[in-house]
Amino acid sequence: MKFNIDNLLQKEIPSNKWLIKDANEKIIRAFSSNVEDVNNLSVEEEICMQKLIDFVRYSQDSILNDANNPDHLRPAVGLAAPQIGVNKNMFYMRIEWPVFNDEDDINEDETSTDNVEVSIEEYAMINPKYLAKSAQICAIESGEGCLSVDGDREGIVPRAYKIDVEGYDYLTKKNVKLTLRGYSSIVFQHELDHNEGNLYYDLINKDDANYVDESWILI
Repeated sequence: MKFNIDNLLQKEIPSNKWLIKDANEKIIRAFSSNVEDVNNLSVEEEICMQKLIDFVRYSQDSILNDANNPDHLRPAVGLAAPQIGVNKNMFYMRIEWPVFNDEDDINEDETSTDNVEVSIEEYAMINPKYLAKSAQICAIESGEGCLSVDGDREGIVPRAYKIDVEGYDYLTKKNVKLTLRGYSSIVFQHELDHNEGNLYYDLINKDDANYVDESWILI
């Protein structure tokens, strides 16, 4: 993505120092309250959402987020308010989907992504909630990770393949209803779990971490 310091919504450069870890159960395991007025955020709520957006966007920029920087951020696709110490029902997610050119333009021996454009799917959700979840289960085959968990927990994390949700989108300044499937659905559920005091490893099968039912869809 094309991003620079001038694009930051707030004054601080995103840092690992912002992050709250799972050892801090008072914050991470708390149920986050809804924002009272989505059209008139408090100063704390406004800065919190801006930090969520800035952190994820910054973390995805390989130039600004230099791997050699002592404060290098793990690239993230989402971040929830409790992860930066605010127990409010808010989170931000951002997925970069590759959009390939015509097949004739793609060299199979070429490993660079110069010919790959990117489509952005992003939501800055305030007071999100579920309307429906599918019975169909899906999971990321390699498991999930989390910025609040040092040393990722190995295992399959089963989640609904399709979800219907609603909430207020800070980016569009509108109430939205969304239907998400597959990876987008997984990311949304992962972030909303944070606001309900849950972590991804809570869903891993306690007897067999790599358990997969034959009906599940692996991504």
